[in-house]
Amino acid sequence: MNRYKKFIKKGVSEPISKIPFHNAAPIKRLSMLSKKRFPSSNTHVAVHFVNGKHKKMSEYSMLHKHNADEINLIISENSKLKYEIQLNDEVYTVSSPSTVFIPKGVKHKAKFISGEGVFVCIILAGKYTTSK
Repeated sequence: MNRYKKFIKKGVSEPISKIPFHNAAPIKRLSMLSKKRFPSSNTHVAVHFVNGKHKKMSEYSMLHKHNADEINLIISENSKLKYEIQLNDEVYTVSSPSTVFIPKGVKHKAKFISGEGVFVCIILAGKYTTSK
């Protein structure tokens, strides 16, 4: 019994500034799935709880790229969470509920605009690299 217990873990709180090309911001970040937490995983998942009541939400994400595909889910109960998403040289205003698919090698960044909700980051690789 308990063969699969190792596959169930609570999320780990980490500052967003720990992530390459990200600055400190008043966002609660939970690392949910990673190679470090689950060695057999080939996916990385982090959940960011965003609260627009913080008046000084900095531009916490800098332009960067990965060697793996990424998916961003922008979700809120009232459909009011808004982000500005940059993909290479194109900029889009994205409101919840939305999905952003970022192919590997595409430079990207996310800038909070308004609202509150959840920003989920899924990287489709257990190990991946990030660069400018």
